[in-house]
Amino acid sequence: MVTIRPYQLNDLEDTVHLWYRTWHQTFPDIQHPQPYFAWKVRFRDDLAARGDVWLAEVENQIVGFLVVIKEEQWLSQLFVDTTYQNQGISSALLDKAKAMCPQGLGLDTLQANMRACAFYEHHGFKVGKLSTNKINGQPNVEYYWMPK
Repeated sequence: MVTIRPYQLNDLEDTVHLWYRTWHQTFPDIQHPQPYFAWKVRFRDDLAARGDVWLAEVENQIVGFLVVIKEEQWLSQLFVDTTYQNQGISSALLDKAKAMCPQGLGLDTLQANMRACAFYEHHGFKVGKLSTNKINGQPNVEYYWMPK
């Protein structure tokens, strides 16, 4: 049973550890230019400060999270532990993001993340422009969702 709950300050370490580990499991062939400490600082001082963060838990363990910048209608991050993927957790988190931005939502993901691209397209997102990720230099693709 998955629970979606708001992020709290004492969730920082577990959330960043999941984010870092999952990113590197998803992209084993990409050398990320930033060390773990920089991920933690970015999450604390940027993402959690500007965005609304929600966590997915299974048996009191954080297994996923999302960050939505509501003012920008932007889904900044959505990650689920690889062990818990394909169990509806990503869909539950995405539904939460859509509920937070019912007028529409944008996001970007690495073009190499074919599973994420297929997931977003399955959930009604349309391909937008191509760009380059400002942090890791990899090719991005933007997606946009508009309610029907």
